[in-house]
Amino acid sequence: MTTASKKRAPHPRQSAKEAYRQSIRAAAEHEFVRAGFAAVKMADVARAAGVAVGTLYNYFESKEEIFEEIIAERCEEMRTSLIAALRDGTPLEKLAVLVRTTLQNMDRQSALFAVFIERGAVAEYDIERIGGKIAQQEYQRFLQMITDLLKSAVRTGELRGDIPVPTMVAALSGALNGAAYAWLSRRRRGRLVTVADDLLELFLAGARKPK
Repeated sequence: MTTASKKRAPHPRQSAKEAYRQSIRAAAEHEFVRAGFAAVKMADVARAAGVAVGTLYNYFESKEEIFEEIIAERCEEMRTSLIAALRDGTPLEKLAVLVRTTLQNMDRQSALFAVFIERGAVAEYDIERIGGKIAQQEYQRFLQMITDLLKSAVRTGELRGDIPVPTMVAALSGALNGAAYAWLSRRRRGRLVTVADDLLELFLAGARKPK
């Protein structure tokens, strides 16, 4: 590999700037979770991050922009965890892992997820409006993961082939979203992942190919 083709290392100033942005995002996330998005002002974020308000505006134009970057970062973390978890197994085994891993991630990020709902998210079409374009792109990648697994399960005969795959994708993603909203309405009592087996069984009761 030639020197020109090697990936360039980030400039020290760029690395320092990103580290600064990361510290601001961490402080903002703590404030959003603690007080709620609506109550937090840019001045609160600046104080939590230990910077002047003017300095904060050099990095972010608004708290909405900060929130979008936080959501984008968490979505990327979730995708990475899913890719690692889906390396082995049959399509249906991988589907079960995807459901459990997704709910486990929601458990870990429950407070931030609650802030997302606080901001008015009620359906999939709210993801980009509240979480930004990257969040929407990550959600589409998530749906594509489900689509690929279901197509594989149909090809191997594990799932019935007379139901369109997009319909099955909508059913499973809708069930995941519904379980999350029901959990939030119970003020996040218990762990969301405990419903994974029941949710998956209900889905497979209709999607599994009859013997």
